[in-house]
Amino acid sequence: MIQDMLDTYVRLEHGNPELANIVNVNWCMGNTCNFACTYCPPGLHNGTMGWYDFPAVMRFCDQIIAHYNSTIYFEFTGGEVTLWKHFPELCQFLKSRGCKVGFISNSSRTMRWWQDILPHVDHVCLSFHPEAGDKDHYRQVAQLTSQHFRTHLNVMMLPDRFDELWDFAAELSDIKNVSMALQPLLVDFGESVYPYTEDQQQRLDNQYELISKNIVHDRKFENYRGAMAMVNADGKRAVYAAHKFISTNNNGWQGWDCWAGLENIIVDMDGKLYRGWCKEGGSIGHVLDDRLNLPTAPVRCGKHRCHCNFDIMCTKAKPQ
Repeated sequence: MIQDMLDTYVRLEHGNPELANIVNVNWCMGNTCNFACTYCPPGLHNGTMGWYDFPAVMRFCDQIIAHYNSTIYFEFTGGEVTLWKHFPELCQFLKSRGCKVGFISNSSRTMRWWQDILPHVDHVCLSFHPEAGDKDHYRQVAQLTSQHFRTHLNVMMLPDRFDELWDFAAELSDIKNVSMALQPLLVDFGESVYPYTEDQQQRLDNQYELISKNIVHDRKFENYRGAMAMVNADGKRAVYAAHKFISTNNNGWQGWDCWAGLENIIVDMDGKLYRGWCKEGGSIGHVLDDRLNLPTAPVRCGKHRCHCNFDIMCTKAKPQ
């Protein structure tokens, strides 16, 4: 159990050491979306922030690529990034620079759009939003992408439509080579969970055994982040998924050195760069800057808790 290592571990590192050589750039690219889900804050879908000029985006990406002597994985979120007319072109540009590309989408673009972008993508996370999503179309997109690259399915579990969405997730589990999560909703995407019944919560807690374990995997796709290993002074390791640190309330590394900024970079909706979504150390630049001064050393963590899986999934070490 995770508790057995708490008093002795001195380092948190990638369960798969090769992933330390991949820099993950998580970019929230605007707030334009064709959905307006009731559980989504308006600021994430009302389109008040326009897209950046494509040449400026390419210049920024080239600076990131030049700074890090590693494989770069760009993951785009929004908003709905597929609505940007230059998004397929951006994916093609990044692939030509040797980068890996992934994004989060509500899957609503046409099947022709999805066919065209297949050669330029390495990973997609498809979120099913029940208030606006089309189940048949969502399934078709998932069946297509899962044949070509790593595909993760998120089903947003509205409490008042829980059984319907549970049955839909069970149907999706017959698609080969996907991963899937039935996502409990947070009020205004904050820290308070929607009021689920005891039965609903139990099913969410046991969703892998009840649904996801039925998914068949007959091919192997690359992964760019994964579980983290607690390592004690004599090298003993214990590996856990990032969310496990949160659920057991063991997600505090205050006073430790953190490799955020070296293994991870985020771009906020307003174009500002930070080491992670925790924003420790303050802004380190902007997408439109002509010259970026990117980190070259770890940062000493001053946060009480690490609330984001993305932020947890980078190296951390207790100062000696």
